[in-house]
Amino acid sequence: MKVALAFLIVLSVGIVWLFRDDGSRELETRGAKSEAAPEQDNATQATILADAPFAQKFGQEELSVREELDLLQLAFQDYLSFVKKGQRRPIGDNRDFVEVMTGNNPYRIAPVPPQHPRINDRGELTDRLGIPYVIHPLAEDVIEVRAAGKDGVLWTEDDVVNLTPTGKELKQRLNEK
Repeated sequence: MKVALAFLIVLSVGIVWLFRDDGSRELETRGAKSEAAPEQDNATQATILADAPFAQKFGQEELSVREELDLLQLAFQDYLSFVKKGQRRPIGDNRDFVEVMTGNNPYRIAPVPPQHPRINDRGELTDRLGIPYVIHPLAEDVIEVRAAGKDGVLWTEDDVVNLTPTGKELKQRLNEK
């Protein structure tokens, strides 16, 4: 009986030791991913779409506000193409947009580089003056993006608003009701 009890104790300790999670395996995996895929960000383990138009061009001084908003829409389309319906997190505002676009989504795809200089301390994507864009969802796969115009104030006549063709049709139908 004592031999059986001792055997069970040794077996239990061995199993616990074998399956313990001290984090070393996770660190090894992270290191391997970092070396194998340099485009992945160690902090989020997201795959950054470094060759996508947003990552290549957004923030360049020669771009107009409209071109920047087009790039935001393109990044959103990249997100929609990688993260399928039913797997997407809801987007309610700029912070939600940045969160999912920087890789906090089920597929860990980041159309927007997490360390982009235009992301402010509050986690919002901003224009070149540091004013956060207004990002408003019209449907699961349609967003409206608004930038302050030349006056630097949002919700005035000179604001620049960007909608995809689908978004324009949807907004027109909603306004007709």
